[in-house]
Amino acid sequence: MSRLGRNFLVPVLLLAFAGAAAYFMVNSRDDLPRRERAPAIPVVQVIEVIPGSVPVTIESRGMVTPLRDIELVSEVSGRVVWVDPGFLQGEEVVEGQKLLRLEPIDYEVAVSDAQAALASAELSLAEVEVLVQKAAIVEAEARVVAARDRLRQARTDLANTEISAPFDAVVDAKQVDLGQYVQTGKALTRLLSTDIAEVRLPLLASDVPFVEHGQDDQGNWPELTLTASFGDMQYSWQARLARVERRVDEQTRVFYLVAQVERPYDLSLHPHILAIGLFVEASFQGRPIANASRLPRSALHMGNRVYVVEEGILRQREVTLLRREGDAVIIGTGLHPGDRVVTSRLSLMVDGMPVQVEG
Repeated sequence: MSRLGRNFLVPVLLLAFAGAAAYFMVNSRDDLPRRERAPAIPVVQVIEVIPGSVPVTIESRGMVTPLRDIELVSEVSGRVVWVDPGFLQGEEVVEGQKLLRLEPIDYEVAVSDAQAALASAELSLAEVEVLVQKAAIVEAEARVVAARDRLRQARTDLANTEISAPFDAVVDAKQVDLGQYVQTGKALTRLLSTDIAEVRLPLLASDVPFVEHGQDDQGNWPELTLTASFGDMQYSWQARLARVERRVDEQTRVFYLVAQVERPYDLSLHPHILAIGLFVEASFQGRPIANASRLPRSALHMGNRVYVVEEGILRQREVTLLRREGDAVIIGTGLHPGDRVVTSRLSLMVDGMPVQVEG
């Protein structure tokens, strides 16, 4: 063999030897032990059922309105000669406060004329009484009565030249001012009473059976809390239930509960003014439900089913749903004292599935 052939053969033999050694080492190694994976058991949160009397919370919202909302009109004609500086739109006025005055001269003259006419009628009556003329006496007496009525009317017209607030109120609209001539029947202002404020609160038909209304044995009305937010501040006022309206709204099919707040602008009674037109939320307690359980809404499945854990196994239960309140539901029948109801939401939940209870 030539020298060139020997040089080519040596590397080939070395490669073959290395491959054989590697094959021997791989095939002679013991197999690695295989680990059996145990299936993961899901962990759930539960709540223990303790049936009893469950309080009912009713929530609604509405706008603050006055008990009385009137348009004050002039009963006489004349030019406005004086206006109270406090008679301004949005300001408060008190009962009896003079708001404006009309020129009274024509009505003062009318009173004087009526007084003169009454004096003349009374004199005529005295004269016929002296003459003892019975027919004339009847006529003279009628003239006196008529003269007195005209005098009373003249004095009433004179008094009506001064327009006063008939009750404590907020001036919602001012429709007349100094120097303006007004006719009889002219609207002068719109007044919103401030002695009592009302809030009409819409209620679903399902809420109505739980509403406590009417006076109790002590003459007290049920109370409720009204709240309103101003930025990051929340204010509250105490109100009382006044009535449930005896009609159903034709469009929305809801009932209306009316709450009242006494003297909403009186800061000696309330920490803040409850302004007319403010939108408020209401929350109050209704009649409690006996022998029921309150659960998180997450515990309810398919409308009327829950899952309970019995010895590490999920069991499905059909229940009676009595009421929904925010993130909670109130359950009647279907659960027993001590039942552990699942409140977690798993991607798969079936009857008979093993689970672990958290904690």
